[in-house]
Amino acid sequence: MLSQEMNSALNKQVMMEAESSMAYLAMASWAEQQPGLDGVTGFFYQQSDEERMHMLKLIKFVNERGGHAQIPA
Repeated sequence: MLSQEMNSALNKQVMMEAESSMAYLAMASWAEQQPGLDGVTGFFYQQSDEERMHMLKLIKFVNERGGHAQIPA
């Protein structure tokens, strides 16, 4: 069972991972509209996916240990 303090700290990390994923997604969307930035676009999409995977791992970790993962809006 997770302590309330640990649950809160992990939920803050979930939020940071979600925010990072969305920031990379925004950069990928911008780069996709720019000529000649195909490699950059792919890199940003890949980073967005990686941050999302971090978030999902944390959510599962919290829930599997009796905590309550909070999903950011």
